[in-house]
Amino acid sequence: MTTSKPTTFAVAKMTSKHQITIPRAVREKLGLSDHDKLVFQLTDHGQVMIDKEQKSDLWSIIREQDAAHGSIDTPEPDWGKDVGAELIDD
Repeated sequence: MTTSKPTTFAVAKMTSKHQITIPRAVREKLGLSDHDKLVFQLTDHGQVMIDKEQKSDLWSIIREQDAAHGSIDTPEPDWGKDVGAELIDD
């Protein structure tokens, strides 16, 4: 069995609150930005594989954006009572 040498090597320290800062080299390699979700896969050999969560479909992205930023649906404003008829020039 051949094991490949990792192309990116970085070390992170866990805090007392079980949090880690993902090293810059890893963030850049995975293309991570604020609020991205990560997927952790544990192997039978005790290794952890980390990858950026892939968006599965348009509607899940829309629901996520709607939950984070609110709906883009806005009711039509009340313009008040009609004042008169529209005149259209021919």
